[in-house]
Amino acid sequence: MKKTFLLILIFVFLVGSDKSFAQSGSQYYRSAVHNANRVKTVFGNWGVIGQPGGPVPRGSWMYSSNGYIGDVSLIVGAEVKPNGFVFHSVVTSPVSRPASSFDTDDKSGGGKPWTFMPVSGYFNPAKQSIAMSDDPSTWPTSWPDKMNDALDPGWQGSWNGYFGKRASANQESYVVMDDNNDVRFNFATNNSVGGAGVSFKPDSTNLLRNGLGLTVKVRGLQWSQFLAQDNIFWLYEITNTSTTNYDRATFGMLVGTYVGATGTSN
Repeated sequence: MKKTFLLILIFVFLVGSDKSFAQSGSQYYRSAVHNANRVKTVFGNWGVIGQPGGPVPRGSWMYSSNGYIGDVSLIVGAEVKPNGFVFHSVVTSPVSRPASSFDTDDKSGGGKPWTFMPVSGYFNPAKQSIAMSDDPSTWPTSWPDKMNDALDPGWQGSWNGYFGKRASANQESYVVMDDNNDVRFNFATNNSVGGAGVSFKPDSTNLLRNGLGLTVKVRGLQWSQFLAQDNIFWLYEITNTSTTNYDRATFGMLVGTYVGATGTSN
């Protein structure tokens, strides 16, 4: 019987439930490999599964050298109506792809990515790894999104699990990113909406906040039990942390596939 592996993506869209705001940017890039069952893949904390490239599995099944993913990345869009103008903003993740339009469409003139970027504080800054449940050395000293826990601020020494201070799966990862670096519509010089450009600020209480005011928590979960050994689950919690209500919003994944690429393929 022919078997296939699955990347199961689960999205949760939240509104205004988290007002945290931290530093984010490419200086916080980290990567890791999920390998707790027969699906193995590298992934980055800037929103991409299957990258960065190199001698690592890229969506492989059964054998690490047999990869099927070039990239899988999150996209989130919203309709914005500031001062009578209407425009549509789509936030992407930075990807490396041959002949990709990312180089011109999602970057400033100076080369700064206008995309989701990893948020600081959710990994051990002394390590180059994303926080992984089975490696406590990759965890931060405390978790920024758990500082409001009155009994145990920051959950120091505990895993930041979806169901509490523990891992529910055999191996889990946890990443937080935001769109604060996507400043296309936050400064009139970066766009031509309405002919003269708009300077949209999503949060009236914090004019330093850019993008749409979105924060995304990403969890990868793998079980080795035989009913789930050919699957990897990804949970995306997309939160509007701004003071702006978006009447229309959408989300999805941009997928680039390989057929049997090796771990060293570009």
